[in-house]
Order: sequence, then C-alpha cells, then structure tokens
Amino acid sequence: MVHSVPEVRDDLLRRGDDLIALRRDLHRHPELGFAERRTAGLVAERLHRAGLEVTTGIAGTGVVGVVRGDRPGRTIAWRADMDALPLHEAIDSPFRSATPEVMHACGHDGHTAIAVILAEVLAAQRARLPGNAVFVFQPAEEVLSGARPMIEAGVLDHHRVDEVYGLHLTSRTPVGVVEARSGINMASADFLEIEVIGSGGHGAYPHLSVDPIPIAAQILLGLSQLVAGTVPALRSAVLTIGQFSAGTAHNIIPERALLKGSLRALSSRDRRELLERVGAYVQGIAAAQRARATLQLLGAGCPAVVNHEAQTALVCGCARSELDPAAVVPGEPVLASDDMSLFLEQRPGCYFRVGAAPDGRPPPPHHSPDFEIHEGGLAVGARVAAAVLLSALQG
Repeated sequence: MVHSVPEVRDDLLRRGDDLIALRRDLHRHPELGFAERRTAGLVAERLHRAGLEVTTGIAGTGVVGVVRGDRPGRTIAWRADMDALPLHEAIDSPFRSATPEVMHACGHDGHTAIAVILAEVLAAQRARLPGNAVFVFQPAEEVLSGARPMIEAGVLDHHRVDEVYGLHLTSRTPVGVVEARSGINMASADFLEIEVIGSGGHGAYPHLSVDPIPIAAQILLGLSQLVAGTVPALRSAVLTIGQFSAGTAHNIIPERALLKGSLRALSSRDRRELLERVGAYVQGIAAAQRARATLQLLGAGCPAVVNHEAQTALVCGCARSELDPAAVVPGEPVLASDDMSLFLEQRPGCYFRVGAAPDGRPPPPHHSPDFEIHEGGLAVGARVAAAVLLSALQG
C-alpha cells in the first residue's frame, strides 16, 4: 500500500528546517544560466546520497534524478529551475547573495530546494512507491534557453514520462494560496535586439552625420503604440526595452545604437503578427531618416505556458486536500514567461503558482533588487507538490 499523503506530510514537516536551510544556502550562492555549477553539484550530491539514479551535465549544467518505486505505476516528471539573475541584491539578510551582481530574484532557489527535499522524501519511501518520479533540475530558465536542450537530450523520452508538473513561488500572492488554471497561464516570450546604424561624426555638426540615437529613441517610443495598434484591448501583449546603449563620448555622434528587449503575448497569433510588424516598423523608421535598422531574435524564445485540463484539475484537488479549499483559486494569466511551456508542449501537465508574499511591506516585483519571498511558502509548495506527485504516480 502506498504511503498516504498525511504520512508524507509528516516527513516533510520534519524536514522543514532543512528545506529553509537549503533554500538559504542556494540564495547565498546564486549562479547565472548555464553556469550553475555549484548548484548542480550540490543537487547531484544530495540526490546521490538519497539513492536516486542521477545524471549530470545535461544541457551543460542540468541534473536529472530518478526515484524508482518498487511497485508498478506511472512515470511522472517534476521540473525545477536553478538559475539566478544579473542583479545586485538590495535586501540585507544573513543569507544575502555573496556573488557580486548576481541574485535569486525570482524564487528559483526555493524551487530547487523544494524539489531536492521532495526527492529525498520519496526516495526514502521507494519500497511502497508506485512508478517512477523523475526530478528535472533545469538550467537557464531566465534566458529561456534551458528547457529546449534538456528535452532534446531526451529527459522525457528516455524515462518514458507520462506527465510533467512544476510550481512557481510568487511574491504577489499571500502564503497559503495556490493558483492553478487550465489553458493559457503565462505568456510567450521573445528576446529582441534592434540595431540602428547611422554614420558617426562631430557633435557640433549633426547635419554631416546620421545620428542613430534619436532614431533609436523614436523607435523605442513608438513600439508601445505599435503593440496597442496590433493587439485588441481584450487580449494582452507587452513589449519592454530593457537596454539602450550607444556612443563612447559626449561630443561624438556614434555610428550605432542598440536596443534590447522582450516581447510577450498570450496569443500565438499576436506573437507572430507583432514580430512581423516590429521588424517592418524599425526598418521603416530608420529608412525615413537615412539610417538602417535590423531586428534580431536572440534565441528561439518560448511559447505560452498552457496547462492541461485534467492535470490542472488534479493539482487543484490535491491543493484543496492540503489547504483551505477557499485558498485554491484559478488566478489570472500573467505576461511573465517560462520555458516550462516547452515541457508542457511535449507532455500533459500543470505549472501552478504558490503564494510567498513577504510580510509587512508591499509585494516586491520579481526580477527586482528588493525581491524577497516569505519562506512559509516553501512548506506549502512542498506539501502540494508531494500530493500532486503521489496522486499522479498512482493515476
């Protein structure tokens, strides 16, 4: 007979301090995408000690650990992301980032800690566990580049995975609340680089040059109107420019200006149309002012996160069994993106959100220097994750 969820919950409760300690260790030692060497090593070491079958070096720094139950059952994957962001942490705490200009500003330290502890708990119960639990620790989610090579390396096919699940801690939702909705849950994303090429010269003689800076500025200001004029008001898309760079000195008109940003949309049709129109727009604005402009996509991007109906119903049922049923809500689709979408294109599953809003101040946005989570959300996430995995393994 399989362990009941209450028994698993008790085991997780005993590991609560370890869960927080692991998250804090990961938070203090953040690593950027495809450079998660310490993180991957720590994950692999703990999985090895717990007796999992461990494979490392997938897509560079990815790790997969498999718990093989002694009873027949299904094969279910749980995905966690490991990478951090290029930010200087503003929060002062005993476990603040010790790596200059790198911090966990999106909760991936918590995702990794939850998955490690859950893998250890299930491994200790393998004699009564049905099927196989496959724990996928993915690099480079923040740059939307880690899921695709892990899938191409066969992490789903080699283990004959039936379904895939994962969670995302959110600083915008109170602790104890779980958000899960079927259908579109998060936006697609494409990273853009727009280069405007003019001709350089002396700052005193702009008529003898083609200054790319005001042209790039005009492109930047017009992009928001382009989005509003393309996507109906009842649908959502956003184009954000996060970098604008040009020039080397105050009195030199540069030859080039560079814009870098991201385009996100909930509709695949809107995504395609916007990419086409942005390319035509930047070329047209530049050509009208005797310059050239190019639009380049950085990487392959990712589609929208689309949760499957039956698997979302399973997550909601498990969450209601673990929490106050009123605390399990659909939530709204968000324009943030996650390459978990690629796993959900390959297998049915659900990616749900777990509240971790800090106490005593307005919820900090993800990807900000003052990002912080309430560690009470870790235990909630671990309990719901355990219930989801056990239920899915039993079918």
